[in-house]
Amino acid sequence: MKLDKAQFEFVKSLTWEDVAEIWRSNEINEEHWKKYYESKGHKSWEEWRKKYIDAYAALNKDWYLVKVKDPLASVPNFRGGNYKGWKENFYKGQELPTFSEMKEHPAAGEFLKNFPSTTTIIVLNTDIGIIIAEGMHRCAAITKAAKEGKKLDLDLYVAMVDVKKEEIPDFTRE
Repeated sequence: MKLDKAQFEFVKSLTWEDVAEIWRSNEINEEHWKKYYESKGHKSWEEWRKKYIDAYAALNKDWYLVKVKDPLASVPNFRGGNYKGWKENFYKGQELPTFSEMKEHPAAGEFLKNFPSTTTIIVLNTDIGIIIAEGMHRCAAITKAAKEGKKLDLDLYVAMVDVKKEEIPDFTRE
């Protein structure tokens, strides 16, 4: 699916350092992520996310920030990233399915209970559509709300980079 630029409003250009800080600030203070990475033997958020951060930094491209005009209409058409756990548990045998095509994540309802009014996710804009780099659970929750006809008072921002499909980092063989 080609990107419908009408669904986004350009905000500003970003450096990779800006994008990495968005990712860090989204997760660093979340207790469930700390428990998760410690259970996997990582001592810090930085150690846990290093391979992901390094892979996206290596794209060496220009990033930019956009605002999604209608998250409930747009997000269900975004595609999940190349992540092993998501592929094994939610993709139903598809490669990079849209959120509306994948199995509902059991945490989506919990995420909706305390959903932030403003949030930023990180994505790759490719020739097959928007691929999520960071923000998978929030996109699953927004898709659940859309499917159930729920309203979300949400300002959704997207840190985005334009890449070819073959440049998408693959974390499915971890």
